[in-house]
Amino acid sequence: MKAKRKSGYSEEVASVYVSEDTDVVLLSTKLEPRVKWENHKPTDEITGYRALCGMPDNYFYVKFDKKVKLPPYKSSVKFKHLQACEVDSNVWFKAEDIEEVQK
Repeated sequence: MKAKRKSGYSEEVASVYVSEDTDVVLLSTKLEPRVKWENHKPTDEITGYRALCGMPDNYFYVKFDKKVKLPPYKSSVKFKHLQACEVDSNVWFKAEDIEEVQK
């Protein structure tokens, strides 16, 4: 029997996977729109946007509810209110905004 865990997005779960000192690099050149699906078909309604980011040992998508201004490709980035949600063996990330980190 599986134990039931509290689900949903949280900053605590995100910090397990992406700590404050983790070097995260932007791997997208533009935002990818995410659309609503109905009856197994995509609609024209945009529900958010996502960008691909990478760490030294992994990569992941981060979803944004609104259009954000992406920093330059391959720049080091940090997120405003990064949250994550664990679903089975997958982890989904979302954030309010993204900004370049000056080194």
